[in-house]
Amino acid sequence: MRKLLVGIFLLTSLPSFSQLLQDAQAKALITQGLDHLYAYSFKESMDDFNALKAKYPKNPAGYLLSAMQFEKQYFPLKDHPAQSRAYLAFLELTYQLAFEAYERNPNDHEAVFFCISSLGFLAAYENDYQNYVKAVNHTRKAYSHLKIGLRNTERQPEFLYSAGLYNYYRIVYPELHAVIRPFMVFFEDGSKRLGISQLEAAIKKSVFVKNESTFYLAYVYNKYEGTPSKGLPYSELLVNKYPENHLFNLQRAELLTLAGQYDAADAFIQKLEKSKSPYMTGAAHVFRGMREEFERKRFAIAEAHYGKAMQHPWEERFTKDIHGLALMGIARLENRKGNKVKALNWAKKAAEFVEYKNSIEEQKRLVNAYGK
Repeated sequence: MRKLLVGIFLLTSLPSFSQLLQDAQAKALITQGLDHLYAYSFKESMDDFNALKAKYPKNPAGYLLSAMQFEKQYFPLKDHPAQSRAYLAFLELTYQLAFEAYERNPNDHEAVFFCISSLGFLAAYENDYQNYVKAVNHTRKAYSHLKIGLRNTERQPEFLYSAGLYNYYRIVYPELHAVIRPFMVFFEDGSKRLGISQLEAAIKKSVFVKNESTFYLAYVYNKYEGTPSKGLPYSELLVNKYPENHLFNLQRAELLTLAGQYDAADAFIQKLEKSKSPYMTGAAHVFRGMREEFERKRFAIAEAHYGKAMQHPWEERFTKDIHGLALMGIARLENRKGNKVKALNWAKKAAEFVEYKNSIEEQKRLVNAYGK
């Protein structure tokens, strides 16, 4: 009887995410904290998330939000070892609390959401560091929870983000990586069209993942669909609401440049330059080089920008392909000067970096053209 009473006490003293949103103070802290986070007002967002953790110390929400802050505030985390350790600790605690709640009640969809989210962030982190065994282990654990999410997007809108990404990537990833196709029989089928529609629904219905859904829908249109212009309406929503967000400005500058809207891109390129981040500055040089090459035909200036981009670091998730664009730009300009051997070498080197559909096609075209 004593154990039963203790169990009932624990279940009633650990509010779910839906209960958090029914608590006016908690909902205000979450929505205000997220707005501060995406606006890069990090002191204010930290205050909001710390207040949430103080009010609900056993709920995973505050710890996931703190991890999200560290990922953005200390971008890229690989340059900040101490913050990387804190980031991982927040995610591991998020998963621990969420999984304990899930074990007590497998029908707690909020606990499932936090399991999926924490494991997803952990897998992405390890993948960026090429720790593929750890990444696969996190993914394997997440999959059992993800299947619950796939079946319950109507009941819990926060599932729409993970379901949308799963349905889309379940199709597109094997298309791009033939080596994994035999293993996909172990995973539920997907649909690119359904995935996109679920991301669109997440933008309208979710709280936690609204901005992430908006960002990644534009990312999908650019990287995998090869239609950067389709991503522009979504990136516009983000930069209008959060004009100081470096990643949103990076995406906006990239989409506009790739869509050939160079004048519109200029304001966002200037923001990248003012950020003082070497990753953003390197990307800005690439975008300026592309305008000089394709629109203004000032090839020496374009070459100078591409050369400066080569002096800046690139980051695995968001600027790797942009680095590849610089390499291809140098290849094209060397070819214009009649240096076919150099052009071919630069084009081949770009293969290590290009990941977007249009970039891959361009890199192959250049290698074929210069290798003749």
